[in-house]
Amino acid sequence: MIFRKSTENELNSKEILNQVNRCKPEELENLLNQIETKIEESKHEDRDLLFAKTMTTSRLASMRSNDQIFI
Repeated sequence: MIFRKSTENELNSKEILNQVNRCKPEELENLLNQIETKIEESKHEDRDLLFAKTMTTSRLASMRSNDQIFI
C-alpha cells in the first residue's frame, strides 16, 4: 500500500522553507520557534521543515559569530 503526503502539509513546509530565505535577521528566532513547533506537531518526518530548521540555525549562528568579531 502506498501512502501519500498530504498536499496541504507539503505546501506549508515549502512556504516555510521559502520564508527562511526571505526572513529579516531580527525575525529568525521567531521563525525558528515556529519551525520547531511544526516539526513537533508533524506526524511524519518532513525533510523541508528539517532543512528549514538547519538553514535558520546556520544563519543565526553566522550572525552571532559576526557580532562577536566586531565587538
